Amino acid sequence: MKKIPSLYVASATRQSTGKTALCLGLALKFRDEGVNVGYFKPLGWHTTSMEGKPLDEDSILMKQMLNLEASTDLITPVLLEYQYLDQYSMGDTATLLDRINQAYQQVSKDKDLTIIEALHEPCLGAFIGLSAAELAKQLNSTLLLVSTTYRDMAVDEILFEHFCISKGGTKCEGVIFNRVQKPIDKRIKNVVVPTLEKQGIRVWGLIPESITLTAPTVKELAETLGGEVLCGEKNMSNLIEHYLVGAMTQDSAIRYFRRAPRKVVITGGDRPDLALAALETDTSALILTGNLYPDVRVLARAEEKGVPVILVPYDTYTTVGKVRDVTGKIRISDEKRINEAKRLVSKHVNWKGLLSCLGLV
Repeated sequence: MKKIPSLYVASATRQSTGKTALCLGLALKFRDEGVNVGYFKPLGWHTTSMEGKPLDEDSILMKQMLNLEASTDLITPVLLEYQYLDQYSMGDTATLLDRINQAYQQVSKDKDLTIIEALHEPCLGAFIGLSAAELAKQLNSTLLLVSTTYRDMAVDEILFEHFCISKGGTKCEGVIFNRVQKPIDKRIKNVVVPTLEKQGIRVWGLIPESITLTAPTVKELAETLGGEVLCGEKNMSNLIEHYLVGAMTQDSAIRYFRRAPRKVVITGGDRPDLALAALETDTSALILTGNLYPDVRVLARAEEKGVPVILVPYDTYTTVGKVRDVTGKIRISDEKRINEAKRLVSKHVNWKGLLSCLGLV
């Protein structure tokens, strides 16, 4: 296969690492520097549908943001479903690889650089020989790892992934730490980074956590829960930084709720005392569980304060489990998050060094 400069971005951990925001930030920054950037996601995930056609949301976003001419079928030639073992088997590997190779040739044609994004876990696709490391080798791509792990085990995870990638014959260029929280950033900079560099693994950047990117909106939360919005529709863009569960006395609740700004309070619809207490503090939304409609006083006060109230059928425990891992997603019309992704890359990533390693400087 013809050598086409490409950077394959993959997680070094099994958590959400913000790969898509990083890929978008890199692509936009590189484009500002005059680089003609393409995007490819060989294995995608069926996350949405349009006119009955399964699609990967990341591919739609990148296609529009980078003004790519290629169709989403080319940008993401293979889509996995939740029960993907029923879709494909090892007998399909050659056919799928040929499909990916052909799509990649078209997507990367006339580009200076193609950014390739792996699925959320680098191992996905291994059952048909199409893991991130295997595909990076097939596409002659340089692999870049992304980590968000704040514990010391990040070093072991990155070393293990680097070993597996290198053993397979793929070049691993190093790692970027994303969504780095304070004050953990000091330990990563002073302890983790030197440890990795002594092992020959280059760290290209430490991107701090950005509430603008990671905090979901009330609308995104409501979509995840499939809840009924009872009021406050005009403020569904409120950001959510904290989740608090209301299950105490009203006097205790006031002190408890004051500790966290821009929060969602999850409580039963039969606890108007807690709902009213939450509305007297900085609250982004109320989630009322158990399909129990609230007291009219709660809705009246929420309307007055402009706080969305969402009614869900689940119990409180189930609701907490569903919202715990919800993070903000960059959408095509979301200029604030798009600009933030580019700003973070520009300021906190050695993007010039990456371009140099790829032979583009």
